[in-house]
Amino acid sequence: MKYKVSKNIGFQVHNVEEARSFYERILGFQEPSDSVVEEVEFRTDHNNIFLIDGEENLGPVMELIVEDLSEAKEHLINNGFKIVRWEGKGKDCYVKDPYGMVFNVWEEKGGTENV
Repeated sequence: MKYKVSKNIGFQVHNVEEARSFYERILGFQEPSDSVVEEVEFRTDHNNIFLIDGEENLGPVMELIVEDLSEAKEHLINNGFKIVRWEGKGKDCYVKDPYGMVFNVWEEKGGTENV
């Protein structure tokens, strides 16, 4: 199974609007005018950071790009990952590794393009 880390990082937070205000005021993050995602998106020189509504604050959620979502799910589970949330292709698919790190697994045509 081949994995590629994308430049996207999600912050799952309980209150998106409160988090948006915090990151704008304290760190100077700004949403791009061309943002078309449903979540709050901040762009930095190196990463895209998304504020994602959730039941709990998970902290940073790194993103892994794969060619086959089903194959990746099976591979990760067989290697000690736990499913946090699995909404399917094109939506959030969160897994937690044995060390507590959370990743979103994202299927993309070609798997490693646009990283």
